[in-house]
Amino acid sequence: MPKTNQSPGSQLLSLLDKYGLNCNRLSKEIKCSQTALRLISLDKSRITTSIAVRLAKYFTTKPEYWLMAQMDYDLSLAAKNKTLQKKLAGISKAGNSAAKRKK
Repeated sequence: MPKTNQSPGSQLLSLLDKYGLNCNRLSKEIKCSQTALRLISLDKSRITTSIAVRLAKYFTTKPEYWLMAQMDYDLSLAAKNKTLQKKLAGISKAGNSAAKRKK
């Protein structure tokens, strides 16, 4: 499982570099859109389950590796999102709001 906040796109780029590949070649190898891989590598698109399974097969990893990398990255972005943090501050916990309604 990825432990850094490195984006899935930069992880993909590292593997492309390691194996001397580019998005075009990899897209042919894993039978998916070159555009999809390019957008992932640029952090402009998320890794889908289908892409995760294909990358896992090709790079002999697990699909969970790619999906967890995406989730960890998304959560790190959410933690830095000030608008979201302000909204979260106004949300009470389930037990607290149920108790208030009973009064």
